[in-house]
Amino acid sequence: MSSRWPNKTIVGLTGNIATGKSTVMDLAARRGALTLDADQIVHEILDGDSAVQGAVDAAFDGKVRGSNGVIDRLALAAIVFQDAAALRTLERIVHPAVGAMIVQRIDGSDAQLVFVEAIKLLEGALVEMCDQIWVADCSRQRQIERLVICRGLDEVTAVMRVDAQNPQQEKVARADVVIDTNGALAATTEQFTLAWKRVLAGTLEKSDATD
Repeated sequence: MSSRWPNKTIVGLTGNIATGKSTVMDLAARRGALTLDADQIVHEILDGDSAVQGAVDAAFDGKVRGSNGVIDRLALAAIVFQDAAALRTLERIVHPAVGAMIVQRIDGSDAQLVFVEAIKLLEGALVEMCDQIWVADCSRQRQIERLVICRGLDEVTAVMRVDAQNPQQEKVARADVVIDTNGALAATTEQFTLAWKRVLAGTLEKSDATD
């Protein structure tokens, strides 16, 4: 837990690839929460942070940086999704910059509720700033189906990406809230709404206590 934002509640949202995290984040954004997607912030950093670009370029022997200086994310993904050591190297370079940008954006927002989405939330330092951990959960087969249908991956690649990640059940075991996304959007929304009301009540209590 973090004491940096006494008048805010920080919800860390995690879950493996294609488990429905984006749906949960969209529901939070519609209700006025500040929503921060760690993966999107990684993209911003790889596209615009020259120091990180240089470090990634050096770590991957000049194979993933274009002539314009921007990291070729497709080339980088092709390497790290097949090499766990390469992925750890990338994370050591990128994660500190991601954490710093998330802190900066929370500091600059008046929102009382903040949702931070990250697949590796529980494995890194981001978890330390969270008041609650939410996990989006669905079956392995549903993950694969979504990657094939929604993201256009072939089934072999989809299976590889699903199986390359840490077990989903490890995340579920540490959750304060689990949102089951196997069913229709209405069912997901119903679960979200109940959890939202509870976390909002806790945020209001925090605010009253610090007034």
